[in-house]
Amino acid sequence: MKGNVVVAFGSPDNCRLSDLALISAGNASSNSGSSTSQKRLRADCANSSSATNVGLWNSFKSPTQTQMRGGTTLDDEPEDDTFNVDTGDNNHTSAVTMDSPSNYSTGTYFMSRCWNLNSSFLSGTWEAAVNTGSIFQGSFGTTASETPLTTNYTVTFQGNNTGNGSVYIRQSLDGTSAWKKFFGEDSNDDYMGRVLASYSRT
Repeated sequence: MKGNVVVAFGSPDNCRLSDLALISAGNASSNSGSSTSQKRLRADCANSSSATNVGLWNSFKSPTQTQMRGGTTLDDEPEDDTFNVDTGDNNHTSAVTMDSPSNYSTGTYFMSRCWNLNSSFLSGTWEAAVNTGSIFQGSFGTTASETPLTTNYTVTFQGNNTGNGSVYIRQSLDGTSAWKKFFGEDSNDDYMGRVLASYSRT
């Protein structure tokens, strides 16, 4: 938190070597930081004996939240940006794809020492959260076949309810993981990739 502004994912704020050390060891989900005195930025986090000018943020920085959201799309994109369903449809399944962070200007070691070493953690961040509408059953759908860059999701509809609604399919981060603490603000929930799926049920 800077003043009264929540720092979004991809914005440095009080970055800690202890959190980066966990991330670069493949333990991005951990909330128990290791001692900074036991970890070295170049040798341990960058895993390099020859690199020079290794910076805590600049050498490991992620894409911005805006970039990751802009690169997240429904696959296939519905006509007129809305999935049209009827009361005979009990559920709907679709897929989401996100551009690789390597498409953007990241730190030298972000992909090799952060993203690629934490694929299980990143795959587990996907969720389908109802945004608006009473046509859905419950507040969340389900996700399946998750990878760091893709997921399938399913939403279930409520009885014969008709109308409009929308669902966010997103990579959700709580405030406790080393990944969230290093790449965003310490305590607030946040998101990386995110796309809105709109529905009309008649």
